[in-house]
Amino acid sequence: MKKITIAFDSSSHAIAAVKEAKNIKVGFPQIEIIILSVTEISTAKDQALNLSDDAETRKQNRIRKINKELSGLLNESEYSIELLYGDPATEILHYVKHNTTDMLIIGSRGLNMIQEFVMGSVSHKVVKYATVPVLIVK
Repeated sequence: MKKITIAFDSSSHAIAAVKEAKNIKVGFPQIEIIILSVTEISTAKDQALNLSDDAETRKQNRIRKINKELSGLLNESEYSIELLYGDPATEILHYVKHNTTDMLIIGSRGLNMIQEFVMGSVSHKVVKYATVPVLIVK
C-alpha cells in the first residue's frame, strides 16, 4: 500500500478516519496520506460573495484550518491537502477515479435509515460507486 486518501470535512467522524489512517500507517510507514476536503457549492458561493478576502487568501485560510484540526493527529510532513469544490460525493468519486490511491477512508455521519433514504449520505454514495476500496469509519 502506497497511498491513502481521506475524505475530510472536519467532523468527528472525519477525525476518526484520520486516526484510522494513522493506525494503518504503523504497518505501512512509507504510505502517503492525502487529505481531501470538498467545499459544497453553496458554501463556496457564500465565500465568493464575501469580498473581504480573495480566493487565494480563502484557500490558505482553509489549509491553515485543516492543519490546525489535524495538529496532534498527524505531522504536517505526513500528509498533503487537496481542496475541491462541488458536491462532496461527486468530487470524491472523481478524485479517486483520476488519481492513484490504494484506499479511501471516509467518516460516516451516522444517519438513520429514514434520513439516509430521504437525504442520502456521502459515504453511501461513495461506497456504491467508488473504483477503489473504501473504509467507512464511525
